[in-house]
Amino acid sequence: MPRRRLDREASLTAQTCALERAAESLQPPHRRLLDDPDSALFAGRYGPLLARPVIARTWLRALDSYLPGLHLYIVLRVRYTDDVLQQAISAGIDQVVLLGAGFDTTILRAATMACGPVIFEVDAPTTQQEKRRLLECANRAVGSQVHWVPCDFEHDRLTERLVQAGFDPTRPCVVVWIGVSVYLTRPAIDQTLADLAEICAPGSRLVTDFGDPETVTGKHRLAGARRTARLVRRRGEPWLTALSLPEVTCAAEDAGFVVRDHARTTDLAERYAPNGKPWCSTDDWLGVLTAERVPSETDRD
Repeated sequence: MPRRRLDREASLTAQTCALERAAESLQPPHRRLLDDPDSALFAGRYGPLLARPVIARTWLRALDSYLPGLHLYIVLRVRYTDDVLQQAISAGIDQVVLLGAGFDTTILRAATMACGPVIFEVDAPTTQQEKRRLLECANRAVGSQVHWVPCDFEHDRLTERLVQAGFDPTRPCVVVWIGVSVYLTRPAIDQTLADLAEICAPGSRLVTDFGDPETVTGKHRLAGARRTARLVRRRGEPWLTALSLPEVTCAAEDAGFVVRDHARTTDLAERYAPNGKPWCSTDDWLGVLTAERVPSETDRD
């Protein structure tokens, strides 16, 4: 069952994630988990929730009470990903692929870099069109280093789309694939990994996520996982596949990637929250990891 909303309009879940990031950015510095004010550009109909910090804080508390564990993960996975990107760019990697970019603001932060990387924004056409429209309305230019790559992960070949957009498979890259695979069928996930195995040069990094498989069945022991699954289903963007850390590790290895680091929700809190003690719930049912593309026998030849 595909994400049927995306056939006709932009992803509502992606917009909600942008709202959460923007609302968190309005919190006082001593409790703030993320500083990403540009996310407010994509709040859309929910913009009034950002009118005042106290309104944003009240909404976040209500959200965290109903879906414990989700908000912490949504905002801190950005911190984790940014760390990987900065390390890779410092190491000389100059290509970034954002798979299912949604309303992520990486392209706006990269626009301020003197020698920023080439960025390939890959997403469903409807979400991508809305993102470009909102950027234009806000008079925010992203620069010629950003390439827009419309792609349906269930039907299109990622390798073809990226190469057509100017991606260089002979140079290492960073691939960020966050908040996407849970909405895909397992065959689409496997095909995307196979495409990455084909197109990512040795030394490339992959940032992706994992979660408890029970989140999809709706039988998770944690209320936040059960409620989130029901909520996205009602919004027309149901979760279809949740891979555990061992399952993602195995699938990544099959595609030539070796996991170098991983962090569940509680780990992210320890790494990034002030004094390791976030203001919100740390219910633990999601995680993020980094893998590196290693040389294959073909590469060595």
